[in-house]
Amino acid sequence: MDEIVHPGGWSSNRQPERAETVYYGEYKCTGKGATPATREKFVKQLSDVEAEPFLVLDYVEGTKWLLPPPAVPK
Repeated sequence: MDEIVHPGGWSSNRQPERAETVYYGEYKCTGKGATPATREKFVKQLSDVEAEPFLVLDYVEGTKWLLPPPAVPK
């Protein structure tokens, strides 16, 4: 992530109630914009186990629109 990423990692666009329902997880982010210490309190740094469900093509029905499917290292 480049430094252009907001330090909090999330903007409520002046609607703070959104923070009560958002799920914001980061996984193995690197770069100047990847600073977990400055993230909003609800931002979660995902472990390998927590991120696994999001790393499969079925999560976004990717087998229907991603051709060819990417090789995901195990």
